[in-house]
Amino acid sequence: MKFDNSYAVIRVQMQKRLLAVVVVTLIAIYFTTSIWWYVESWIGVPKIVGILFFVSIFFIFYIYHIVAASSFILYNDEEGKIILRFYQINMFKSSKNSVEIPKSEFEGYSLKSGLMGIRKSITLYRKYQGKTVKYPPASISLLTEAELNKLQKSLREYGPLLT
Repeated sequence: MKFDNSYAVIRVQMQKRLLAVVVVTLIAIYFTTSIWWYVESWIGVPKIVGILFFVSIFFIFYIYHIVAASSFILYNDEEGKIILRFYQINMFKSSKNSVEIPKSEFEGYSLKSGLMGIRKSITLYRKYQGKTVKYPPASISLLTEAELNKLQKSLREYGPLLT
């Protein structure tokens, strides 16, 4: 089985860009026109509160994806090994990781959920030279429930869920 979540990564990146453009456009309109005077008289909200509201929506959305560690995931088990490639999609940490484990050496996997269920990760284990090696965790926060089930079903064929 082979899959990736590139569609989700593209969706999140486009949402970030679209939200940034909308916020910058609204702020530009507020500063270059007198439309905010009408909005302020109609709603009673000062200009600075409106600007802070729109900017805070953008930052909340952006910080959510940083906290969730939203990542691109590519999984492949079609050849003689299990391949998991992943990288976070924020601008602060974008190191690309690749885990390749021969199917005969796969020991198992573990799932972890943290930060009130926002951040979810999977860790793969390998039996190497008589020892169990733990690979770095990969964030699976952007995977849909169906993709997560397919991933777990595929991994269970080669090793158990470890706790």
